[in-house]
Amino acid sequence: MEDTHRSQYRLPWALYEAVKAAAEKNRRPLNAELVARLETTFPQLSVGASAETHQLYDTVSKMTLAEVMTPAELTTLAERMVQIASGRGTK
Repeated sequence: MEDTHRSQYRLPWALYEAVKAAAEKNRRPLNAELVARLETTFPQLSVGASAETHQLYDTVSKMTLAEVMTPAELTTLAERMVQIASGRGTK
């Protein structure tokens, strides 16, 4: 793995526990969870991302919900968010 840097980092326990729980929830190793989360912060550096992928990311990241959703979908989303915020959205 010549394209991989091995390292050891120190994390606050609470952060470690949160990332560990997220990794378990996402059914992946802790390292894969950390890499996935870092790649969302630095999408231009994602492993295997092509120039086409970067261009698509740039385009999509500038879009608004109104550009990709119908008014009815926006209304449904807003209603669902209100339910979740009020504690009525959990199953």
